[in-house]
Amino acid sequence: MKNIKWVCVGLILMLSACAHITEQKKLEHLDAKQKLFMKALRWKSYETAASVIRYRNPARKLAPIDGLNKITVTSYDLIGSVPNEEDDTIIAQALFGYIQNETGRVYQVKHTQVWWFDEESKQWFLDSDMPDFRID
Repeated sequence: MKNIKWVCVGLILMLSACAHITEQKKLEHLDAKQKLFMKALRWKSYETAASVIRYRNPARKLAPIDGLNKITVTSYDLIGSVPNEEDDTIIAQALFGYIQNETGRVYQVKHTQVWWFDEESKQWFLDSDMPDFRID
């Protein structure tokens, strides 16, 4: 009987460790997806950046990205992120530095990003619009 007790305790410990590893892996995937989005904007791969965006509301559509070729992103920093327990999302703040190509003016824009995990595809998606770059 004592052996069964120890086996049960060992099993519980292993299962809780596995849950932690799974959650850690999930966060590593989020980090990779955030970097993909920011690097795609930095290197003017706007279609790749747009592919990261998938709204949870299917009626919502992505604004045209044609005007983005008028700017050049020079820097990006992920300021911080906080999990939102209510709807199982991550709210992140990113700061983008960019230049208007025609005027040479330098700007910064803070971008609030709402990331959500799709259980079916096991991927993170951005439920936010592109950053509000000053294009004109």
